Amino acid sequence: MSLITNPIDIAESLPAARRPMLHEQKSIRQFVKFCIVGVSSTIINFGVFNLLYQKFDLPLVPSLTMAFLLSVLNAFFWHRHWTFKEAKHKAAHEQYFKFLAVNLVGWFLNTSIVVLIVAHFNSGGHGVFGDLHQLWQIVLVIVAGEAKQHYNKWLVNGALAAATCVVVFWNFFANRLWTFKH
Repeated sequence: MSLITNPIDIAESLPAARRPMLHEQKSIRQFVKFCIVGVSSTIINFGVFNLLYQKFDLPLVPSLTMAFLLSVLNAFFWHRHWTFKEAKHKAAHEQYFKFLAVNLVGWFLNTSIVVLIVAHFNSGGHGVFGDLHQLWQIVLVIVAGEAKQHYNKWLVNGALAAATCVVVFWNFFANRLWTFKH
């Protein structure tokens, strides 16, 4: 009697009706790992962002960008070596460029959401669906890095948290289905 230790052998030894459950459990475990890596990247993102924005007085968009890039490097390392380790046999540079492409879309979503939320609240709450000209002017001021003193740190961090909640789903599915596809 031999012991079955290979997960593929285990899956194949199960009745056909139970095999999809094994795949679902793997997907759930993978999503949990993705979230754990995401939490570490979020801590890096918020920490670096607040350091650059609050302490060093860098403008909003460059602070968001630099923090995002550092958190992406953290995420790539851990996703390649832990979350999606079964896809590790592929070339790292190929995966990194795919990961970077996915995260450029994530950066655009993240930055756009933060800027739009900050602009909305700085236009008296009428910016997004109200006066589009006023919203556009405020967006340009934010992107240009002017009038930083008007952005409340709670508003900016709340906007970043809202953006993170949206971008996490884009990042998970795009990376799972394209970057680290097994």
